[in-house]
Amino acid sequence: MNTTLMNFNVPTQVKNDFQTVCRLNCTSMTSELVRFINTFVLDESKRMKSYKIESKKINELKRNKLDRPIRHKNWEKSY
Repeated sequence: MNTTLMNFNVPTQVKNDFQTVCRLNCTSMTSELVRFINTFVLDESKRMKSYKIESKKINELKRNKLDRPIRHKNWEKSY
């Protein structure tokens, strides 16, 4: 498996708390961050696919409505 080093800034207390929780769970910070990232990517890709499907349905409905001729009632005949 190829890996890439990622460096980013985190508030010190957040890092310390994260490190403590990882130690208590007998996991590494790296494995937890990779798990968080994978979960995030999976969740977001599902959301994006769902949005794309919903957007496609909305556009199809809009297109169908716009493609149909508008029928105006003759107001005189309604009396």
